[in-house]
Amino acid sequence: MSHHPRLALVLLTGITLALSACATGPELDLTLHETDHGAVSLERISDRSFQAAHPITLSADTMARVLRGVVVQENRGFFRTLVTGKPEGVRVFKDEDVEYLAPLLVEGLTRAAPDQQVGFRVVQTGAPAESTKGSLYAYGRSLYLTLPWLIPVSRYGAGGPALSPTILFIPESAKRPDSYRDARSTDATLVIDYDLLASMPAASDMQPTAAQPPTPVKGEPTQRDTDLDELRKEMAGIKKKLAEQETERTRSAPSSSPKTTPRSTP
Repeated sequence: MSHHPRLALVLLTGITLALSACATGPELDLTLHETDHGAVSLERISDRSFQAAHPITLSADTMARVLRGVVVQENRGFFRTLVTGKPEGVRVFKDEDVEYLAPLLVEGLTRAAPDQQVGFRVVQTGAPAESTKGSLYAYGRSLYLTLPWLIPVSRYGAGGPALSPTILFIPESAKRPDSYRDARSTDATLVIDYDLLASMPAASDMQPTAAQPPTPVKGEPTQRDTDLDELRKEMAGIKKKLAEQETERTRSAPSSSPKTTPRSTP
């Protein structure tokens, strides 16, 4: 009889640990590769009801195009955009990052089980060097790529103005609409049609997108011209209103000029 309470305590502890593991996110199942440049591993998806489309086989070239296609565009204020123009898109992964990650992510997808995702970490060189983490899994005919470090926390705290850049993908036609996002997706998740991307010519990766607007036809007004015209109209309206207020104020003010007394004729 004395062993029963001890056995019950052991079972309760095991259940508690299992539930805790489910609530804390992906569990590390297997490290596939790790160097000073980064690491790639298989992680257990915390949602046990979810089944990914693993294992799948993609070419290293397609995976490299996925990584090269991720672009961020700085969000600027309205007036700063008028002065400096729209910012150009900047690739998230450098060539050396793509060369390192692409074959390892392909290996991860071929070895992942339906209840696993491929986690990765890459050390981006710089001063100082930054280590960034992300995850990847396949569902249906789509790749779900999540890059949490692209969504920084507002310096103004919760509820403050958004400081996040706009995350784009080139070519834009290979990016799934937001309706493809699932319960595991965040604002830093891209959903990519990998079959369509693989079938597209490589030249399509360089087509102008929101990050690189096409050159307007001669004589066709650009968005910047339209914004400048609207700003000029707004400023003209403000000046007119101020002038009307000044005129009204002048009329309502009492006259301060002294009255002259007519001189009598001798």
